[in-house]
Amino acid sequence: MAAAHDVMTLTRVGPGTPMGNLLRRYWIPALTSEQLSEPGGPPARVRLLGENLVAFRSPDGDIGLVEENCPHRGASLAYGRNEPGGLRCLYHGWKINTAGAVVETPAEPPESTFAKRICHTAYKTRDAGGIIWTYMGPRDKEPVFPRFPWLNLKQPHLLVAKIYQDCNYLQGLEGDIDPAHPNYLHKDLTIEDNVSWRGVGWNSIHSLMYDGVPEIFCEETPYSMRVAAVRRTPDAIFKYVRIFESCAPFYSFVAAGPHESRLFKAWHPIDDERCYTFYIHFDPNRPIDAEAAYRNWGHRTAPPYYKTPFNNANMHQQSRRTMAHNNSGIDGAAIQDIAMQESMGPIYDRSKEHLGISDKAVIFYRRLMLRLIRDNEEGRPLPGQDANLDFNLRGVSCDVPADRPWQDALKWQEEYERAHPLVSAA
Repeated sequence: MAAAHDVMTLTRVGPGTPMGNLLRRYWIPALTSEQLSEPGGPPARVRLLGENLVAFRSPDGDIGLVEENCPHRGASLAYGRNEPGGLRCLYHGWKINTAGAVVETPAEPPESTFAKRICHTAYKTRDAGGIIWTYMGPRDKEPVFPRFPWLNLKQPHLLVAKIYQDCNYLQGLEGDIDPAHPNYLHKDLTIEDNVSWRGVGWNSIHSLMYDGVPEIFCEETPYSMRVAAVRRTPDAIFKYVRIFESCAPFYSFVAAGPHESRLFKAWHPIDDERCYTFYIHFDPNRPIDAEAAYRNWGHRTAPPYYKTPFNNANMHQQSRRTMAHNNSGIDGAAIQDIAMQESMGPIYDRSKEHLGISDKAVIFYRRLMLRLIRDNEEGRPLPGQDANLDFNLRGVSCDVPADRPWQDALKWQEEYERAHPLVSAA
């Protein structure tokens, strides 16, 4: 395992930091599309990778993401007037367009040209799949925009949930790639009368509870990495396989079974000590049961803060009475995860960890990202940036014949879906 101080390198995301430089080489979520739903509407404050920014949708629909402080005297552009051609600062009327150019300086003499030499910080944006994405890295190294399979879906086949977390993004992300924790943290998911999971379309989640000591496999992919958890089943003829596909720098296709709705997770590091999580539920064949998803995960939030009433101060409203049923006492799978991740504090001291065999995927990820930091610094190619990649990945959750390799699970699941087609599709 890498030294603790090396692992802590992965938590620092501000400008000029090694991890911050790596994250800036990718398209990442900046805010939800609903935060800028109205052309010419109010700007939205965005803090991302330790930078204070302002996002706005111009009256003609163009999206800008610029440094919050006006390049003139530093007043916040979040107070600005959203006009055709740019965002006008209230202090002295300077207008900044979506490219960061200063296009008007009305308090200056007409012959003044000094504003033409000013370049305000502005980042490229893309509005797709209910999210406004941004690229914050060097212009000459801009990667292809990832063609995730849900980007063209609309409601009701798409549900984008955003939730605030009061901790470093790495503490959350490592929960996504940790296949051992559901047997212990999420025990309530198998309660017989829990219709919520069935409403979301995740019946296969029940299978993992039979074996709490999965065999974990990790392998590198052109996108980033793949994690497989192989469990015993009550029938020795089969084994239960769950596969998570990850894309650099912090995206996950969560395991889901045949004909089940799918889940994609993304991260938004606000700074070193706070983050947002995006839960993207999608199903190209059937409408998403949004109410069941909110009920099950507990991630119903609203702009501008996207916070829930569950936090460290109130112990995430844990019920000791409910814990008598051998579960966490915390409602909602997302809140259960967040409670554990926030309970570590803003950034946990990794020198105090004692990692075991069940942490194989976490160890693999940390080593991979530390290597990618070096690759970025030395100008080597990065995963997930090959223009030939189609990003058409999916997680897997199914029983597989015990004599077949776990790598065959996706093929086996797709064969099952062809042999057992949906009765109806919407």
